[in-house]
Amino acid sequence: MSNSLKPERRIKIQPALKLVRTRDLNRDQWLTVRKNGIGSSDAAAAVGLNPYKSQLELWLEKTGRDGNLPKTDPNDESSPMYWGILLEPFVAAHYTKHTGNKVRRINAVLQHPVEPWMLANIDREVIGAPDVQILECKTTGINGVRLWKEGVPEYVQLQVMHQLAVTGKQAADVAVLICGQELQISTALIEMRR
Repeated sequence: MSNSLKPERRIKIQPALKLVRTRDLNRDQWLTVRKNGIGSSDAAAAVGLNPYKSQLELWLEKTGRDGNLPKTDPNDESSPMYWGILLEPFVAAHYTKHTGNKVRRINAVLQHPVEPWMLANIDREVIGAPDVQILECKTTGINGVRLWKEGVPEYVQLQVMHQLAVTGKQAADVAVLICGQELQISTALIEMRR
């Protein structure tokens, strides 16, 4: 009996599918599309590592049983979600200014080419940079800054890993605007065997 290892099987990386174009969807339509799978922002909750959403809350949302859960109003100016959506273009613009990397919006819900339950909405695609392909934009205020003290929080790392898995890309930058005045940029690298 031989102890030799079998040669590794190379995985052929395929690009993500554009499941739905989001440019003309309203928020409710977009949320309905997201119920058809696990999106990148769901990844940490799915494994119990999201500080803002439990596995049970995620399951209730995905199965349409979340009617009694409190909902965040995206128009509530005291909500971190409101400010994150509003400031995302500024974070992306400052990222470009700081790194020289050009970015563009995708405006689509992306789907893994083999695993249809894996979905992703990426904030920006980085174009023309050999070492990074995705930009995840974040904002955090005084209540969330503690999660960023030692770098990119685990729940954001899982979000980005999910995006990389869905898209077949190898690296993403995470740019976070801290308390409205400090931008930090970190790179998440996933080695994909080809």
